[in-house]
Amino acid sequence: MDFNLFKEIINEASRYGKRSFSLHLFGEPLLYPRIHDAINYVKSCNKKHTVLLTTNGTKLNELFDSVKEADQILWSWRREAKFTDETKRKLLRWGRFKVRFISEVTPKEAYKEWEKWPNKEVRSLHNYGGEIDLSKFSAISNSENKNRWPCYHLWLAPAVAWNGNILICCADPHQKEVIGKFKEQDVSDVWRGTRLNNIRKSHLEGKYFGICKNCDVWRSYPSFF
Repeated sequence: MDFNLFKEIINEASRYGKRSFSLHLFGEPLLYPRIHDAINYVKSCNKKHTVLLTTNGTKLNELFDSVKEADQILWSWRREAKFTDETKRKLLRWGRFKVRFISEVTPKEAYKEWEKWPNKEVRSLHNYGGEIDLSKFSAISNSENKNRWPCYHLWLAPAVAWNGNILICCADPHQKEVIGKFKEQDVSDVWRGTRLNNIRKSHLEGKYFGICKNCDVWRSYPSFF
């Protein structure tokens, strides 16, 4: 994302008070050449803003000192990420590094290696708006939507892509459901606009269209309805 575009998005969000920013939409945040500047800019706009980074960990040995101003780093376990003992000590002292295991793909030895880590969680795979075929995992079905509840993303988590496209949610990596464009529109105007409100209404009525039709991300979060 162009850094000036990034700053303008943060400026708008900061008008509404304390906000939480997840700087990793569909990509590896530690590959962004200005990730240090991005974190610092968020914090400079409001000291109560929080920043979450979700990373594959492959650049963490090199870049941890540049991103430790973030409020949390969430590492989705990957075999390719090899942390040095020094990095592990830094992360442990820092205290805001969470290890996430994906139950269907994480081997037993990974759980063993990290069993004493104080901050970890286990999640299941999801299909990113029905884009990923999970049928080979016997415990998961792309089409199983029994007892489905509305997805929290539509109410609590606006998503803005690298090019300024405002998306229905963060489970749309191919930008199939673009509902607005920053700077042509403020994020807040799109968030309160007719199109997204109609999608919310359909969820509340138990009707799911577009990328929502076969999506299973909703399972990852409890229903607040």
